Amino acid sequence: MFVAYMTASSAGKTVGSPRASYQRSAPSRSRVRKKALGKTVNGRSVRGVQRRKILAVSAVSLAKVAFLFYVTVLVVFMIAGSVIWNFAGASGLIIKLNRFIDQLIGSTTYHVSGMTILIFVGSVGIVLALIGTIITFICAMLFNLAAEYVGGISVLVGLDDTSL
Repeated sequence: MFVAYMTASSAGKTVGSPRASYQRSAPSRSRVRKKALGKTVNGRSVRGVQRRKILAVSAVSLAKVAFLFYVTVLVVFMIAGSVIWNFAGASGLIIKLNRFIDQLIGSTTYHVSGMTILIFVGSVGIVLALIGTIITFICAMLFNLAAEYVGGISVLVGLDDTSL
């Protein structure tokens, strides 16, 4: 599962004019929070906005999700390719392609095989999914390293009035 560690970053910070930094009588809200009160976002009533920071991402869980995503994309492309191959075979395009290649290279034993192409694309796709997963893992580790030095990414999270 994708895990993000978040902490409140607006606690203890002063928002507003420079004079408010030393004269703080009541807790003030930022302009974003004031604008969000009573508003609707995507049809939902918003109570307020909280500022959160993403400090780290679990690289292993992100790699698992990325691998499943890449394999799913591979399966979708292979299904779409086989459907297109079947339509091309039913329309006679594959036979015409084989004849054209026979005339081009001068061989009568050459033919395009759908199963060979499917196995090749599947093999290359699995290798690309593994490479993509490794790159995603490395990028997650680089994000964690950078977030340690710069303090993470600040995110505004809206609270809606509907309960789950």
